[in-house]
Amino acid sequence: MSDREHPETNHDEQEEPVTTATAETDDEEKEFEFVEDPVFDIAYKGNCAYEIKVTIPAANKAKKAGEVFEELQTKAEVPGFRRGRVPRKLIERKFGKVVRDEVVEKLTGAAFLKLVKDQDLRPLSFPDVEGVDAAREAEPESPLDLVFKFEVMPRVTLGPYKEVEVERPVVTVEESDVDEAINDMRQRFAVYETAPDAEAADGDQVIIDFHGQVDGQEFPGNRAENYPYILGTKRFFPEFEQALQGAKTGAAIECDVRFGEDYRVAELSGKTAHFTIKVNEIKRRQTPELTDELANQAGYESVADMRAKIGDSLRRGSSAQSDQVAETVALTKIVEQSAFEFPKSMIESIAKENYEEQVQRLRRARMPAGEIETRAAALREEARQTAEAELKQYLVLREIARVEEIKVIDADFEAEVEAITRRTGAEQKAVRGYLEEKEHRDEYAERLLRRKALALVMQHARITDKELPSAEGEASDEQD
Repeated sequence: MSDREHPETNHDEQEEPVTTATAETDDEEKEFEFVEDPVFDIAYKGNCAYEIKVTIPAANKAKKAGEVFEELQTKAEVPGFRRGRVPRKLIERKFGKVVRDEVVEKLTGAAFLKLVKDQDLRPLSFPDVEGVDAAREAEPESPLDLVFKFEVMPRVTLGPYKEVEVERPVVTVEESDVDEAINDMRQRFAVYETAPDAEAADGDQVIIDFHGQVDGQEFPGNRAENYPYILGTKRFFPEFEQALQGAKTGAAIECDVRFGEDYRVAELSGKTAHFTIKVNEIKRRQTPELTDELANQAGYESVADMRAKIGDSLRRGSSAQSDQVAETVALTKIVEQSAFEFPKSMIESIAKENYEEQVQRLRRARMPAGEIETRAAALREEARQTAEAELKQYLVLREIARVEEIKVIDADFEAEVEAITRRTGAEQKAVRGYLEEKEHRDEYAERLLRRKALALVMQHARITDKELPSAEGEASDEQD
């Protein structure tokens, strides 16, 4: 039972609601000074969990009750008496239970605050408190006996983070890589042109009419006219793909499509539809020749200018990827040599979020619900491992920042504004305004802090470059 539960007030002859002229919040109240300090019997349960037996001497109950009664005497409104003129005995008789409950609540909070300060703890939240009901019913001269159960923030004992040995893969950008990038650019300028005598093949755009029925009946989405479909994309049913392969303009085709048992439209699940398809037109993708005119359209002065700038861009990208791999290796080594303790609730929360995100991605990828359910246990374990890995990296970088007294200053934010502006093309004023909002500033401050900590690690790391062929570099990137 939580001790933050507010006591109910009985509206009868013995108890009346308390009305005060002003209400103080917990933040506005002064810290309670104990007459006799609470006694804490601390038991650490592992995984950042504590269970602490608390004994608050009765003298503190008397002091706190006196404070509350004194305030009530000056502020309570009781029929027949002016405010501030209500006899103390009457206050005690009418509001005794309310005051007892408030005393327990206030002393519980004050004891927890003292515990946290004395033991230098960082609790995740206010504790679960056992013994509150009994404490409310105890005699005034009896101590408060409670049990606090709570988790603290995760802990890390940092391993060596300077002079870390790192092998950085370096990929040489070849002219063939530039040719491939230019060819990809040409593909973006490709257009589909009518091919009257062509036989439909993968990559062609076929313009079709189709009409389907199940047991002679219409169903939603069963027909379309002049529908453009890129053959080979497998966005339609496999039977459609197979039927259209090799077809020519004007062809009339028939095929049957069986809907799976877990098809997204329940009334079609497990049924077979008969489709008639008419091929109205076949268009084939035509890639433009590489000319200065095409280079101009792509934003370059000439083909030579295009080759030079694309080559520079590839080399910068390759260098950035090499640095990222090296950073990952360095951080992984530091994590492996550090020790961690996690609160179970935090890992479970992060793992649950990771699992739900993964399930949503699979659903968007149209994975059948049955297959997702089959993989649920593996997905949950993967989500838990990911949560631990993410938290370990976060804790390591935060601890390095603390030890090295790394701070995020205004100049860091200004550099981030310029970086975001270059990357996105947004107006600098808008980006700066976005980052000045507290929520976003706090988020980016955290990112920048960890980034600076990682930069310090790499600054002191012992880095060895390893040359890789382009193809091997791409495989390494995919593996990372």
